[in-house]
Amino acid sequence: MYLSTLFIFGSWFADKTFAALGALLLLVLGWVVKKYLIPFLDTEVKKQMAEYVLLIADEVTDQLVAKYPENELLKWLDQAVDKIMDVTGVSREVAFRAAQAALARKGIKGS
Repeated sequence: MYLSTLFIFGSWFADKTFAALGALLLLVLGWVVKKYLIPFLDTEVKKQMAEYVLLIADEVTDQLVAKYPENELLKWLDQAVDKIMDVTGVSREVAFRAAQAALARKGIKGS
C-alpha cells in the first residue's frame, strides 16, 4: 500500500513538475522573442523601406537627368522630391536626402 501510494504521488508530482517547467519555458521563450526577435524584425522592415526609398530616388533622378542633361537639374530637384514623396509616402526631408544621395552616387551635385 505504501509503495502504490508513493508511486501515485510520485507520478502526480512528476506530471505537475513537467507542466510547471513547460509553462516557465514558454514564459522565458516569450520574453526572448519580445526582447530580441521583435526589434530585429522591426529593423528589417525599416531597412527594406529605406532600400525601397533609395531605389525610387534613383529612378526619379535618372529620369530627371535624362530629361535635363545639362545642369538644370538643380531647379527640378523639388519635382524629384515631390515625386519620391508621392510614391513612397515618406516625409519631405527623407525624400530630399534620398534624392541628394542618388545624385551624389551619380556624381552630380544636387544642392
